[in-house]
Parts: sequence; C-alpha cells; structure tokens
Amino acid sequence: MKQLAHVSRPRLHCLRPMLIAGVLAALTGAFIVSCTRPRLDENLCPVDQPVGRNTILLLDTSDQLTVKHRAELRRLVTELQAPSGSSDFRVAPGDALIVYELTPDLAALEPVIKVCNPGDRPDDWGWRQELTQGKQIALRQWQRFRDSVEPLFAHVQSDMVQPHSPIIETLGVIVPRHAPSRRAMASTDAGHTHLIVFSDLLQHSKALSHYGSYPPGTEIRKTDGLRHLQTDLTGVDVSLFRLERSQNARWQTRDHYYWWTEVIETFGGRVIWQEAM
Repeated sequence: MKQLAHVSRPRLHCLRPMLIAGVLAALTGAFIVSCTRPRLDENLCPVDQPVGRNTILLLDTSDQLTVKHRAELRRLVTELQAPSGSSDFRVAPGDALIVYELTPDLAALEPVIKVCNPGDRPDDWGWRQELTQGKQIALRQWQRFRDSVEPLFAHVQSDMVQPHSPIIETLGVIVPRHAPSRRAMASTDAGHTHLIVFSDLLQHSKALSHYGSYPPGTEIRKTDGLRHLQTDLTGVDVSLFRLERSQNARWQTRDHYYWWTEVIETFGGRVIWQEAM
C-alpha cells in the first residue's frame, strides 16, 4: 500500500503541470486566433485592410448558354475556388470575386455577386494553422464563400434573349469601379485586376456592332464616334472566353477572335488567357 501511494503522488504532480500547460495552450491559441484572424464584413472581405486583387467576371447571358457552355462555366467557377497554386484563375485569400451579368440597361448595372475568399480551404490545413486560425470558424467562412458563388449557375438557365450586347460599354462602367487608376498603381503596391469575360463576344450596340462591318481593334481610339468607348485597362489582366455558336459562325471568325486581343491591348490591358469554346 505504501508503495502504491508513493508511486501515485508523482503522477498527480506531473498531471498538474500538464493540465496547466493545456489550459495555457488553449488560452494562448484562442488569443492568437482572435489576434490573427481579420475582421470580415458581410461579403467576407477584410474590414481593417484593403482587399487584395479584384477578379471581375462579366457573364454574358444575352443568348441562352448551351449545355457545353454551362459545363465550361462550372469548370471556371471551380477554378476560381481552387486551392493554393492549382489554377491561374484562383481567387486567393483576401482577394475579391465580383460578378456582373451583361444587361442593355447600363444604369442598372450592379454586381450579381461580390465575395472575398476568407482563406485557404481548411481541410488542407496543418495543425499549426488549426491552432492559430480557428478551423471551425474558417470552415464556416469557406462554406459561405462556396455558397455565394454557386448561385452563378442560376443565372445561366434563362431562355430570354437580350436585344443588345453592349460589352465594351459595360467594361467602361465596371472596370473603373474596381481597378486602381494609373495614379493609384504608381503610388501603391496595388495588384493587377483580373477581368474575365465569358461571352460570345459579339458586341452589339448603337455605337458599334459586330453584325456588319466595323473598324480594326487598333483603330477604335481614332475612329469618329467610337473614341468614347475607350476604357483605361492599364494594370488589368484580361481572360477572354468566346462562346461559339453555330448560328454565329459567319460573325465569329478568326479576325473577330483577334479583334478583341487588339482592343484590349489598345486600351492598355494585357490578355493572359484567350479561348474559344
């Protein structure tokens, strides 16, 4: 009995520091979480620091999307939410995704979705990140990010065909809202804005229509009546997805494909991805 009592006391003494250390670790972890996790607004964007890079997605549903186009959109959206380093289209933690739907009424042009990536997918975390960042909170935030992007697919089910497709005019409205000006880029470390256009790219408005003759992309700035269409794309990376349709084969030519490359570069932007599908 004495031997048992003698053995049990040191165990209790050892447990006390372990319990105290465990409590301190939990408190320290909670403190670190509260200090390192940024405050987020209703769009999961940081409150006390600027948003990183803006990714602007212009979604053109002026004509019904085919089954193939819907599948390609789903692939694109999956890449927007991809984990670290796995996609050039990824919206990184702290960056914003802002989605617009093309509409003839430019005065009513507002984002369909605006949401920031609150952090890398928590399922990929190691134990250090779980301790310092709060995995359960991050999981809820990540799911909110996924749930915010998913409604994009509800916007591609419409059979309504719009009478006009003012693509260039739309860029003139939305890009200045979210891309830093030349002066801002010169004075700060603002990252490049990423503009993604998911469209048949058949511009059709009173000012300019691709359903007929139109000037070369390099001549837009010099053509009477079209100078007002110019948009400053300095510091903007542009990805173009042209949605092919058999009924538009007459207009969706090779020259039309590269016309957009010329226009983007003429406006000061940089085409980093271009694809016909």
